[in-house]
Amino acid sequence: MKKISTILFFIIFIVSNNLFADSANTFFLVPFYTSDTSVGITFTDMLHFKKEENKFYSSLSMFALYTAKHQFVIGAVPSIYFDGDNYLLEGKLAYSNFLKRFYGIGNNSRKDDEEEYINRNHGFSIAFSKKIVKYLMVGVQYDLSDMTIQDTDDDGILQYIKTDGVISGAGFKVKFDTRNSNIYPTKGILFKADYLLYNNQLGSKYNYSKTKIDFRNYFYIYKSKVLFSYQIYGEFNNGKVPVQQLASLGGQNLLRGYLSGRYIDNILLAIQPEIKFKITNSLQLALFSGIGNVYENLESINLRKIQLASGVGLRIKVKNNPRINFRIDVAASNQSTGTYFTIMEAF
Repeated sequence: MKKISTILFFIIFIVSNNLFADSANTFFLVPFYTSDTSVGITFTDMLHFKKEENKFYSSLSMFALYTAKHQFVIGAVPSIYFDGDNYLLEGKLAYSNFLKRFYGIGNNSRKDDEEEYINRNHGFSIAFSKKIVKYLMVGVQYDLSDMTIQDTDDDGILQYIKTDGVISGAGFKVKFDTRNSNIYPTKGILFKADYLLYNNQLGSKYNYSKTKIDFRNYFYIYKSKVLFSYQIYGEFNNGKVPVQQLASLGGQNLLRGYLSGRYIDNILLAIQPEIKFKITNSLQLALFSGIGNVYENLESINLRKIQLASGVGLRIKVKNNPRINFRIDVAASNQSTGTYFTIMEAF
């Protein structure tokens, strides 16, 4: 699989450089801190492409991350538009060796039951979409990963339910996008729906399906100085799902303030509003919140039983055209707090 991932990466890199002569690299070497990873450093090389007839930016991001807890991730994420935004090639290549926490499955899991383990994962995903009508793209996708859980607690429950092996799934995706930018939108909506079926016939050790629904809306509520946005997100898994692939709540993008993976289960529902106040052309103040929860199945969904987190942050512009922000967020829930230093927006 590593050979396949490497070959695929170089094909994407060569194609993108040949088709888009007008390209520019942006390098970031940024120290960061989160409650999950402790102190770390991340390197990102963001290669952007955009022809005059294209509305959206193409990009090829190559990244490496290392933390004081000896966690690391290396990989590449291409997103390349062709023929005036009529075709889109997306993918991800990654290898990770991360210390993670497991609290049990379900929205009643206890923080006191925390277990640590090493999650090793390497693989790739690829998707190809075509514009059907204005704003609407439809495509196919494939995902392949080799997962291993190591160094589980001797007296923990994860050792009895840990899941290792290859997952291989294929499916489709739909995207409706009226945003004025795919990097830093200030108006418009984005709706994405993804479906993947993992099956033995595709070489997967586990049989299950994964559906993701993502809706986002962006608009100014006061001239061009106060930007409001929100995200509605749902994930639905069905079948024998590996622990690493269950819907996960928490982290730097989804319900900031909860530890990453604090709650996991088959289903996740969440909504996140965020408001940004312009202080200067290069500095913004952000206020955000998030509510959501995980559930075992559709019958167990109870919208009155939710998790809540809120926070405040700063957005510091480090690049213009397209605008890219350095993000500093401080968030709190009823169980924990989180501090996040990273590049790009949460959604």
